[in-house]
Amino acid sequence: MGYEVSYNEFDYAKANEVCQRVVRDLEEVQTWVVAAHRTAEQTQIQIATMAMGGSTPGNSPSLHSIEFRLRGSVTGIGLYCEDSRRLAEAIGQARSNYESAEARVEHQILATHIPSKLGEVIAGIRNNGLRPPTEDMETMLRLMMFLQLDFTLGWNGTFGDQIEGWTKLVSNVLRYFRSDQNREIVITQKDPPEYVEVDGGVEGYYDYHSMLEDQGPEENGKFMVVQRDNDSYVVVLPGTQIGEGFENPFDEFGISDAFGVESENYADAIAQALEDSGAKEGAEVTFSGYSQGGIHAAQLMKNSKLKRKFKLTKMITFGSPIANIDIPDDVRSLSLTDSKDMVPGLDGTPNKNRGRHHFTVNFDGPSDRIKRLHRDENSAFGTPHKLNNYGDHLQELELDSRPEVREQLDAFRLPTKPLKVQKFKIERRRKQLTDEQVEKQAERMRTMAPGH
Repeated sequence: MGYEVSYNEFDYAKANEVCQRVVRDLEEVQTWVVAAHRTAEQTQIQIATMAMGGSTPGNSPSLHSIEFRLRGSVTGIGLYCEDSRRLAEAIGQARSNYESAEARVEHQILATHIPSKLGEVIAGIRNNGLRPPTEDMETMLRLMMFLQLDFTLGWNGTFGDQIEGWTKLVSNVLRYFRSDQNREIVITQKDPPEYVEVDGGVEGYYDYHSMLEDQGPEENGKFMVVQRDNDSYVVVLPGTQIGEGFENPFDEFGISDAFGVESENYADAIAQALEDSGAKEGAEVTFSGYSQGGIHAAQLMKNSKLKRKFKLTKMITFGSPIANIDIPDDVRSLSLTDSKDMVPGLDGTPNKNRGRHHFTVNFDGPSDRIKRLHRDENSAFGTPHKLNNYGDHLQELELDSRPEVREQLDAFRLPTKPLKVQKFKIERRRKQLTDEQVEKQAERMRTMAPGH
């Protein structure tokens, strides 16, 4: 008799979570039993003390029996706790072994299929307007990782981990050598608040993003805060914009900020914008990000500064490469991708469902209507990455009757009433250095280039 076991990383994670919960529950019960045992002992002592001064019996058989049983329970629960801890550790190690084995198998499979994979990639690029579709973009990056000279040092790491490591390295190199390394991101303009009414469905997120995209150079560098109700807000972050002089934080170098420093330098400005919009400490915050904005959104969901001030609850992204970003378990996320869009594949790992609250929907290319709208355009990433393509996909999603999809849509719906909206412009500005910092910088320059 035989059977097949199909386990994945989420099964191991769930099993480990259950074991950890059992350990915590047993430790709590152990605390109660120890307290009860202590109380029984103290009561026995009190009865004996009272008996010394009168005719009260100095021993209670029933209480003695309870105390004896509690003593045995303390020992037994201690053993159960230890067994549960060992089981949790074993499952944790099994998960690690599974991930390492999966990575090695993935590398070996690619090694035996390089010629055919190259052929598939070339065909995919040719059939998608000379732009690699998502899956082929991922494959190209994996081949790059496979062919690097020190590849064999990373046999136990996933391709996504390797690409993430290289991306951070390159990002930090760019940050070091570019001219704005001593700059910080600050709010330089606040537009007057306005009230905007959108459809109560998830299509409203597209409407808000449309107010930020392709609005002209004067509107570049702006993001939006939407007040849903008294203690709930939405932060809307745009895609990559053309930058001049490194001033616009959503320029191409904004991507290196997202991957290199996990968008840490955006947190203060966003926190200030939320406070200026009326958000109090503990207010619920949802992030909505398109393209580069989605990377920032995913990184900021785990930002310690923002988490100390606000309750970060939900995140929705459109066409963003976020598969290698660890989204907190207490966050509900909805990610929309298009199989013909190369951008979600730029981290070498497909966006995927990570459990009930981390949901990804992948669409099979733009509709004919969207293709006609952009027939004569020649943008960098093509029609599949256009914002209105993802707006069209949101409409498709509204028609999806699957229970798991309806659950996500219900969680992200916006109110059907005019909501207060305010735009904030952010820029990279040179930091105001203290006298001590100026002196240290001057000393460093003298060390690097001593006088002749």
